[in-house]
Amino acid sequence: MMQGQSCCRIGARAKSTVLLVYTLDRTAPPSQGCCRVAARVMLARNLLRPEPTRTMPHKYPTHPDYARIPVFNFRFNRLMVALMNAFVALSRWRVARQSPEGLAVSRVAIFGTGGRQIPGILYRPESVSGAVPLLLYFHGGAFALTYAANHLTMCQSYALRSGCAVLLVDYRLAPAHPWPAPFDDCYDSLLWARQSAQELAIDPRRIVVGGDSAGGALAAGVAQKALDQGEVLSGQMLVYPVTDSRCNTQSVQEFDDAPLWNSISTRRMWQAYLPGGDHQQPPEYAAPGLRQDLGGLPPAYVETAEFDPLRDEGEHYARALQAAGVPVEMNATQGTIHGYELAAENPIVKDAMDRRCAFLSACFQRPDSIDSTGSEA
Repeated sequence: MMQGQSCCRIGARAKSTVLLVYTLDRTAPPSQGCCRVAARVMLARNLLRPEPTRTMPHKYPTHPDYARIPVFNFRFNRLMVALMNAFVALSRWRVARQSPEGLAVSRVAIFGTGGRQIPGILYRPESVSGAVPLLLYFHGGAFALTYAANHLTMCQSYALRSGCAVLLVDYRLAPAHPWPAPFDDCYDSLLWARQSAQELAIDPRRIVVGGDSAGGALAAGVAQKALDQGEVLSGQMLVYPVTDSRCNTQSVQEFDDAPLWNSISTRRMWQAYLPGGDHQQPPEYAAPGLRQDLGGLPPAYVETAEFDPLRDEGEHYARALQAAGVPVEMNATQGTIHGYELAAENPIVKDAMDRRCAFLSACFQRPDSIDSTGSEA
């Protein structure tokens, strides 16, 4: 009897959650695109572990677009991640099947170590002939989630507005593939892009790595390994990046109930990405903010969100880069949450996209007298 009552409660909650998701998904205005994604996340979570979900306004003074984003704790068990990825893939289907005007889009097979194939999506502006610069982009998603619809639209904007090719890397994901698998895929993508420059019609001397959240950690780590291996990059674009596995900053301590992403989820992310590892002394390149010698790294754009547990570690990394003599553009957005650019029409998002694209353009226009091996051109 008890089991039957439990099943009824789960079924009732699942039904109510589906209705809530459908309502948010169909009625949210364009500026509330983040509500759609958050609603799908709520559905996945509630179906797996029914418990109350906070959908009322949270306590943080965010921009109104983020006032009703729910608070929840991400779970990294394989069933949860699989279901979440199914919803993310569903949400991006409409964008993925479109051919954006002015861009050539192709699916590519990136060849990694041992001939392993890594899927990728290559965007290239049709108005530009000859070899173009490249943004090698690593999507966010806590090292566990696949790329979302907003990653596709952002990559399209970077290509169109900065006149560059953009390669979105579909790297392996935790918990099925923890460290170093995602990082190895990303670094192998850099080597492959350089080796395939003629076929891809890109300029191997003008490559920027970029990423958001966990993708920011991957981009920063790739930039560090590239420096150590003599691979010269033109820049690194880090959007609210993960940089510190110790989880001991003030923002991590403070934002345990922040909307969309909080410190509880952050700690679980590291447990899934570095299972059984020493988070105080992680492997080299896994937590790029802990590297001591940052001299010689490429120019950086670092962006943070005000009500984000990752805020302080991103700002700490930006200051450490500056102290090492690396040119840094810092953009500390206000009134924002982690993943805030999901509200695409928000003026803060538009300003951030302007600054990101301006940074890319500046990197690609910077005189480059060094070839990909580090010798004089």
